[in-house]
Amino acid sequence: MDKLNTWIFRHTKRKQPQRKVVMPNYSKVRSVVIVFEQTEDSRQHAMLIKRLERDGMMVEVVGYEPKKDFTYFGRVREQAMNALPTQRFDLMIDLSTHYWLGTQYINMAIDATFKAGLRFPNVPEQDQQGILDMMVSLPEPENDEAGYDAEQIAEQVIHFLKMINS
Repeated sequence: MDKLNTWIFRHTKRKQPQRKVVMPNYSKVRSVVIVFEQTEDSRQHAMLIKRLERDGMMVEVVGYEPKKDFTYFGRVREQAMNALPTQRFDLMIDLSTHYWLGTQYINMAIDATFKAGLRFPNVPEQDQQGILDMMVSLPEPENDEAGYDAEQIAEQVIHFLKMINS
C-alpha cells in the first residue's frame, strides 16, 4: 500500500505548477506560517511564535493530527484542507518531527514564497525536493518514537536564514 501511496503522491507532485522561489531576507520577512504535528508537547511552538512575533512577523499556525487529518492513502482530508490558510506567506517553516505523506500535501497546498523544513534521511530526496526550498539536516534521533526535536528544526532554519543574509 505504501508503494501505491508514494506513486500517487509523486504523480500529484509532478502536476503542481512551478513556483518562483525567492530567498527571503530574514529581517524583511513579515508573514510566516508554521506547520507542525500536534502533540502533547506543543508548548515549544508557543515560544517560537512569540520569538517570530517579536521580530515583527505575523505568524499563522497549521497543526495537524496524522490519524485524524490524513486518509488511509496519505492524503489530507477535506475538512483539514479547507482549514489551511489561503493567503500568501513570505516563509513557511515545517516543524514536523516525523515524516508523513500528508504533511507533504499540506506543504504543497500552502502558498509561500520560501519553504523550509527538515530533511528526513530515510525518505528519498526526490520526495522532498521541489516542495521544500531549504532542508536542514539533524542527527537521527536515538528513539524513533520520539522523532526529531521541533525546536532544533526551527533554530536551524532561522540560523541559516540569518546567515545567508548577513
